[in-house]
Amino acid sequence: MSNGHKRKKVAVMFGGRSVEHEISVITGLQLIKALDPIRWDPYPVYIAPSGKWYFGKKLLDKGFYLRMPGSLSEVTEVTLLPKPGVGGLTILENPEEHASPVIPIDIFLPAFHGTYGEDGSIQGLFELADVTYTGCGVLGSILGMSKYHSKKIVEAHGVPVLPCQVVNRESVEADFGKHLTSLRDQIIKRLGNFPLFVKPCNLGSSIGVVRATCEEELDSALLHALKYDVSAMVEPCLDKKLEINVSVLDDPQEPIASVVEIPVSSSGKELTYEDKYLRGGSKKGDDSMQGMAALTRVIDPEDLDPVVKERARSYAVTAFKALNASGVSRIDFMLDTTDGTLYFNEINTIPGSFSFYLWMNSKPPVFYTELLNRIISVAQLKAVRKSSVERQVGFKALKK
Repeated sequence: MSNGHKRKKVAVMFGGRSVEHEISVITGLQLIKALDPIRWDPYPVYIAPSGKWYFGKKLLDKGFYLRMPGSLSEVTEVTLLPKPGVGGLTILENPEEHASPVIPIDIFLPAFHGTYGEDGSIQGLFELADVTYTGCGVLGSILGMSKYHSKKIVEAHGVPVLPCQVVNRESVEADFGKHLTSLRDQIIKRLGNFPLFVKPCNLGSSIGVVRATCEEELDSALLHALKYDVSAMVEPCLDKKLEINVSVLDDPQEPIASVVEIPVSSSGKELTYEDKYLRGGSKKGDDSMQGMAALTRVIDPEDLDPVVKERARSYAVTAFKALNASGVSRIDFMLDTTDGTLYFNEINTIPGSFSFYLWMNSKPPVFYTELLNRIISVAQLKAVRKSSVERQVGFKALKK
């Protein structure tokens, strides 16, 4: 460029070993299209369900994923070594055929959803490799992934939550029939009568979530949730509720909240995977891959009490800070319309579509490209601050 500005190389990472794999692919490809081409040079990095990493421009084509596994031979297998100073992605497949065994990367931008990508696993690798990356660090990712632990943390900071009970898979497997009956009795005694909600503790996208209305359905729901996770969480079901979501964006001074939204399910009940990703924007021939942006929703609803809106936005910022979040997150709440209590439900530390639809409707609006600019800029600032921390004290104790 004439001004001497050199674009930073951004590795946009998606896929992963999670049941939310395809949603991550949608988020990643959508994000790459929105990146500012003047400031950033996107490098698509796909992690297959097998755990292997791949790089190549063909990953930008939606059809590539429908042709797997054969199409994987068209891209290059790479990895990130847990070694500071490497400077990028190490080529694993036929490195001698390349000018350099390392593909230079300036910033890593994870767009994963679910286990091994949103839960602190990949963030730990970024830390070991000492690279700049966007979003939550290890602690924020771990806390955000666990529905139980995130509830307990935000509750300690004054945000209301519904009571819950955690059921671990090993306790059920130990003595299946007898123990399941005992668990059921404990749950009903603590949480009240049916209906109850059962969900995996460490998943999103409404996968494995079941509404149980009787003892038989509770047993079935627990077994269903435990297919997807090693622990499940049971909560009471509000008779009359309204789901309210808010996005929070990191800022060098103070996190800021977006407008609120009310997502709308096709059944008028709880949101499903199909509601979130298979409705709207999925017409034949539509290649927009809207992801969560295609969900039917009411953004900044005029008929919602302004007091409730501001409470949701305030609680969202409190939760974001309490959970040590960074980048952009979406915090989901449930409003009990019988008494007006607003309950924290969960935080999505890497939300589908990065919640850009909430920001473009905020005042002032923040469009997707600018949203990504801010996320990357905050990551760069935090990397600089982290680099100033003293890590070496020398060999002193060994000399004694």
